[in-house]
Amino acid sequence: MIADDVESGFPDGVAMPRSIRAVCDYLDAHGYPISGCFEINLRGKADVSSWFRNDEHMKGQFAVFGNGSTGSTYALWLRETRNSDLAPVVLLGSEGDFLVLASNADEFCRLLGCGYDELEWDDLTQPPQHWGETHTLREWLRTRCKLDFPATGEEIVKSASERYPDFGEVVRKWQDDNL
Repeated sequence: MIADDVESGFPDGVAMPRSIRAVCDYLDAHGYPISGCFEINLRGKADVSSWFRNDEHMKGQFAVFGNGSTGSTYALWLRETRNSDLAPVVLLGSEGDFLVLASNADEFCRLLGCGYDELEWDDLTQPPQHWGETHTLREWLRTRCKLDFPATGEEIVKSASERYPDFGEVVRKWQDDNL
């Protein structure tokens, strides 16, 4: 199962959130596409190592589970908790963007179900162009995780960004100090 492969790339002792496991199970059952350009990442530890070379503490703060089409990395930020169900979902952008996308995995899956092409580039204040294409994913997540889905992703990202305003600063400071 894909979920077990993804979870094996998480820091030791960190379990995969139920809703991210449901997305992996969806991929097992239906194949790609999942939603827009989002893909499941099977190189978790290797990807986080490429971001934070030679820093085991920093690498241990991220559980990688996804990628965008440009090589951006989606991860759980475990800075404040080892409980992955409570960790925010962040994006380590291939173009140097560091975004908090959701306050937790359930909120991220609600955002994923909207059907945006690229969560880091699309205007999340607007309805997604591909809402209809993620109907099967939404039904899968609604049934397995009891999630509902907003018309736009704006409130999910806004709430997470307000709750974790220092994420980008933390990563940029690490880069300044270490690269």
